[in-house]
Amino acid sequence: MKKHALPLSATFPPAGKMPPPEGVRFLHEHGFDSMDFNFVAALDDYGDDWQDMIAEVKKAAEETGILIVSGHLPFRGKTPEELESKVARSLEMAGALGVKRAVLHPLGDGKAPAGEENNKYWYEKNIEFYSKFLPRANELGIALVTENMRDAHQAEGCHRYGSTADELIEMADALGLEICWDFGHAHEAKLDHYSELLKIGKRLTMTHVNDNWQGPFDEHLPPFYGTGDWEAACRGLRGIGYSNPLNFELKFKQLPDPILPYAADLTRAIGEHMLDMIFSD
Repeated sequence: MKKHALPLSATFPPAGKMPPPEGVRFLHEHGFDSMDFNFVAALDDYGDDWQDMIAEVKKAAEETGILIVSGHLPFRGKTPEELESKVARSLEMAGALGVKRAVLHPLGDGKAPAGEENNKYWYEKNIEFYSKFLPRANELGIALVTENMRDAHQAEGCHRYGSTADELIEMADALGLEICWDFGHAHEAKLDHYSELLKIGKRLTMTHVNDNWQGPFDEHLPPFYGTGDWEAACRGLRGIGYSNPLNFELKFKQLPDPILPYAADLTRAIGEHMLDMIFSD
């Protein structure tokens, strides 16, 4: 039995692994009490024919007691128009599912030299970008959430806007957004989780928990498998009184099917250990 009230969650289901309703039941069977819905994979798999699938997901959630409180919106498109169409369609899916929060990556390419001029340009681009979706999100009762990006893959001397707490706060406070902290992205950007989380404070309503080796790849490993500072991470979450799901965003889709149940059990055990760290005196 869990010792702490903070929900354990996972961004699920992995693309191509199992239908979403089955994913809900899978997480419940392996001790999770919450789920971050993968709208990216759902849109790829179902396109505009998602209504029956969402109805089945809601039924599975009701039967198991799994809470689906958040989701991840698309972040890639061949053109800006295609990305906007994907986000708009996924918002409708999120509204039908009844999620309360949906995370959307900020715009930025990391090709411009770091500095005030670069930040001003991408700040204005992001205000315009998020503003396109806010009215419909508000109508659907969905809070839009902005997520920190990573700098590790950028050219020397360049910076991708949205990688730091200060930049997320700048956007969030201008538009009334909430904030998601991706621990893997922050580690690749060589940021200190503790000090960045203290800056964000109560604006933080979502987490993407994953680890990496601080190299060129966004590996999405379980915590303690890479070189991330999880003591600082848990101390930061404790310091701001974080009370929403501790959500694991891992690359389950690369695992062989027979291994997936063991990976889920391990993830839950790591989550329970992190809760012990967060709530330790």
